[in-house]
Amino acid sequence: LPIFDGNLVVRIVSRAFHIIAAVIIGGGIFYMRAVLADSGPDACFGSRRAVWAKWVATATFLLLVSGFFNVFAIFRDAKAAGEKLPVAYHILFTVKLILALVVMFIAAILAGKTPAADRFRLNMRRWLNIAWNSVLAIIVIGAILRMFHGRTPADDRPEAAAAAHFTAELIHG
Repeated sequence: LPIFDGNLVVRIVSRAFHIIAAVIIGGGIFYMRAVLADSGPDACFGSRRAVWAKWVATATFLLLVSGFFNVFAIFRDAKAAGEKLPVAYHILFTVKLILALVVMFIAAILAGKTPAADRFRLNMRRWLNIAWNSVLAIIVIGAILRMFHGRTPADDRPEAAAAAHFTAELIHG
């Protein structure tokens, strides 16, 4: 069991904020795409565009701050354990970060009030599809990244080594 101290509490709070912010943006994108997009931009926002824009800004801020805190904590833990995260971890994290920035940008531009935002909203369905597919990819990549850190002694069992080898084969081809 982990030691329940101030550091653990901060990490739990950071992860909770990260997940809540991801749910806000990802859920909002899903709802707009699945329920409202076919009716056009007015159905997605109507007079509520400014409210959604504030939620997007808040969630984006929380995702960026908590995300960088979380990844630096993971790097610090690996270094303290004398381990080095594999190159595949860094590559996957970079892809996840780029996809997250795409999602945040699309959510922000669709909620924006500029002429550029108006042009993006003309293709609302397309941008929501791109954002939603990016969200799905982020979830899968995040699940894979979780396998690279937080190892326990049980991870040294032969079946755990076989699973790690299988994952490495998927990543490296």
